[in-house]
Amino acid sequence: MLTFVRTKLKGDGIGARVIRGSALTFFGFGASQFFRLGSNLILTRLLFPEAFGLLAIVNLYLTGLQMLSDIGLTSIIVRSKRGEDPVFLDTCWTLQVIRGLILAGITIAIAQPLSEFYEEPILNELMYGVAFSVFVMGLRSTRLWTAQRNILLGRITFLELGCQLLSICVMIGLALVWESVWALMLGVIVAHASKAILSHFVLPGHANRFRLERAALIEQFHFGKYLFLSSGLGFLLDSGDRVLLSKYLSLSSMGFYNIAFFFASVPTLLMGRFVQQVIFPLYSARPPGASSENRTAISKTRFALTGSMLSALFALGLIGLWLISFLYTDEYQAAGPILVALTVSQMPSLIIQGYPILLVAEGKTGIFTAFQVFRATLQLTLTALGLVHYGLVGAIAARPLAAVLTYPVIVFLIRRYRGQDILHDVVFAVLTVLFSAIVIWLNGDVMSLVAAIK
Repeated sequence: MLTFVRTKLKGDGIGARVIRGSALTFFGFGASQFFRLGSNLILTRLLFPEAFGLLAIVNLYLTGLQMLSDIGLTSIIVRSKRGEDPVFLDTCWTLQVIRGLILAGITIAIAQPLSEFYEEPILNELMYGVAFSVFVMGLRSTRLWTAQRNILLGRITFLELGCQLLSICVMIGLALVWESVWALMLGVIVAHASKAILSHFVLPGHANRFRLERAALIEQFHFGKYLFLSSGLGFLLDSGDRVLLSKYLSLSSMGFYNIAFFFASVPTLLMGRFVQQVIFPLYSARPPGASSENRTAISKTRFALTGSMLSALFALGLIGLWLISFLYTDEYQAAGPILVALTVSQMPSLIIQGYPILLVAEGKTGIFTAFQVFRATLQLTLTALGLVHYGLVGAIAARPLAAVLTYPVIVFLIRRYRGQDILHDVVFAVLTVLFSAIVIWLNGDVMSLVAAIK
């Protein structure tokens, strides 16, 4: 048995790379979340709750700027036949640098209006830190993406962990001597800058230089014209509720929500990383419509991923109140009920996570974008209505309701590519209902506690 496992891990075939990639993704993500938790526990004892509310707003806009301007450079390098061509890679890199410059300019332009919207003058200064971050992110090497294309994730994993540790050390060091949200902001800047610099030196591959090729531009335009919109829609799906809540909740309550979201989002974020780094390349290399063997391989992978992540959410729901009480001081206890509610709300979306990316793997980015438009519109509408009529509870309940309503739509869209796995969906739908009922039953008063948070 051990010989078989070693052979599988050491092989150079797609199967061995998927296994290694899955293991490295799990290890890297687990280590990253462990570091985040450790730093969070230290920093909550050094800084005030409002600082984490401010950082939550800053990170929302940092992520939003990236996703709202994504033109699919990563995906096209993973998918394109020219994904190893130096001229093609240089064109991608040049476009990325230009994009970073434009985003930095936009960030500076919206800094003052944003601070006035939230009535927080310090946001004006913090957005200049965001501008620098998006600029240096645009300098990252395409070696990051060619490694992902080949499911060679070892060096990427350790590079990201090293940059994260450096960032955490900067945050804690500054917070010890400077009790300001700037300790957190400068840590974010260090993380992005160090990753951009190291990506050019510690990864194998082509050394980028400024170059634009017409054929590469045309290919990237046709592939990325829809992803530009769909990535922004993805941001609204993942973070649209927090954008609305950032105005509805006080800064301290936003800090509590952000702590709860940190724990509750771990399984879904990990699932998303698996989908992007393992399922997407697997769909591209072994389309489910090509053979029953391909469908079986993909089904086994998705069963393992969904089962693991659903179990993790269930466990978090069971121990959520105790976990926050054990880890945090009294002033952060409001995060406990929010965490329990969020674990239940995240469960249904795991069932369909992995289906939409099949459309991208098949080159149907227009259909993928149309689906994302529908999904984002539905989820944001439900979130806004829930927030207006039922407060925080209504906003949290919008996500699972949206997942249920979008399920038949995505199944209809992927049917021609034979991507649906009925057994997978039925099994995990039943488990989702069962797990949700148990969590709510054991935490009967949690919704009333969440409703009281403003």
